[in-house]
Amino acid sequence: MTNEIKILLIDDHEINSLFTGYMFNKLGIPFGIATNKKQALELITTNEYKMVLLDIQMPNHDGYDVAKAVRKIDPKIPIIAFTSLPEEDVLPKALHSGMNDYLLKPRAMQELWGIIDKFQQSA
Repeated sequence: MTNEIKILLIDDHEINSLFTGYMFNKLGIPFGIATNKKQALELITTNEYKMVLLDIQMPNHDGYDVAKAVRKIDPKIPIIAFTSLPEEDVLPKALHSGMNDYLLKPRAMQELWGIIDKFQQSA
């Protein structure tokens, strides 16, 4: 099942990217990493990702802005807010910007797999 998934992680923090990348590797999930909006949009237009994990707090562009730009390129791809901010502070604005769900980071592999599986099943 995991060979059908390819995820784009958009996060400017190197430690978070390394940790999440480690989890993806352990789960056998191919992934790409973008550290800013420009990289993210380039990768979205040149690759076939099945999901986006998107940090909310990034320099120059917040995750809400990035989500709106991704939606213009791919209106159907699941975009998950992947943040350390509390759900009640993020989820309403995330949904309004075009994101589909919320995941508090860092999360255990089982929880990350659960959200990936949830959106893969609905595709």
